[in-house]
Amino acid sequence: MKFLYVNTRNIYPHDRHIIDGLRQNNHEVIELEENNPGMKKYLNLAKRLLSDRAKYDAIFVGFPTPLFIPIVWLFSMNKIIFNYVSSQYESNIVSRGVKAVSFQALKWWLVDIVSCHLSWRVLAESQNQIEYTRRLCLLRRSKLIRSWSGLNEKEFLYDPSIAKNLNFTILFRGRFLSESGIDTVIKAAKILEDSNISFLIMGEGHLYKIVNHLMETLHPKNIEMVNRTLPIEDLRRKMQQCHISLGQMADHPRLNRTLPCKSFESLAMRLPYLTARNKAILELLKEDETCFCANPGDPEDLAKKILFLRDHREILERVTKKGYELFRNNLTAKHLADKIIEGCYAKSFP
Repeated sequence: MKFLYVNTRNIYPHDRHIIDGLRQNNHEVIELEENNPGMKKYLNLAKRLLSDRAKYDAIFVGFPTPLFIPIVWLFSMNKIIFNYVSSQYESNIVSRGVKAVSFQALKWWLVDIVSCHLSWRVLAESQNQIEYTRRLCLLRRSKLIRSWSGLNEKEFLYDPSIAKNLNFTILFRGRFLSESGIDTVIKAAKILEDSNISFLIMGEGHLYKIVNHLMETLHPKNIEMVNRTLPIEDLRRKMQQCHISLGQMADHPRLNRTLPCKSFESLAMRLPYLTARNKAILELLKEDETCFCANPGDPEDLAKKILFLRDHREILERVTKKGYELFRNNLTAKHLADKIIEGCYAKSFP
């Protein structure tokens, strides 16, 4: 099959794994990238679509470019597969605590509705995300396909030559958003300050004031904070030197629907994954089989779980191995892209 993939030059892992996976399954993928500032990118996209007379089986529109969809719909005659992943309303309003009754909320709700209704198929990151989107955007169920987010397999891969740190090290990597649970992680680190357990926190974002306040107030001696972007080789090495990778640790409604990219990265790099016990991640992983869980937003329970895993390395290794096998057998780009095509072109839907 032949596909056009419309995106910006800032290709997210949510798109990279689909592009790579489609090609690995012997589909032809033409990438159309548009990254001009302001309205120029939409005008340029329209011109490029009008000049492209090739016939495609469908046009993929990448994440997070919902505003490209009306242009693609108007200036091409092809079906649109939108790599929606998750709701723009949820990302920009729910995640950031913006008032539900506001111009911003209305804008992003309309963006969700228009982009989803103009698309032939909409790829969402979890079953709970599908149900949320169906209600939010008033969609029929058959339009929505579950598609795990995946990762860039060229950047995040297991290297058995990288040794673990001598000190038992817990990794938290990601943006400081309300669903991240970064405050829970810092408080858990303080509880474990005298337990010879180190924490590596790599990230920045919306809650930086709360993070800075906690660090200044608690003064945890066992946290290394990295707020800069590292070359991928350095990032991969520092990640794999850790003994446990933390997921999203908050008690937050968005975690019933969304999964972080680091869950896939951790599995691919053979890192034990410890996450808050939330619905979306437990669609993918099974507690004490392919991941470990703690109570959402509970630093004491998180600290207790970390101590248990440090002292029970055989359990840690067993679950790590199962998680890695899950990735190799079910979550590679080739496997996920095959499932997308199967789901999009199936004759019937549940």
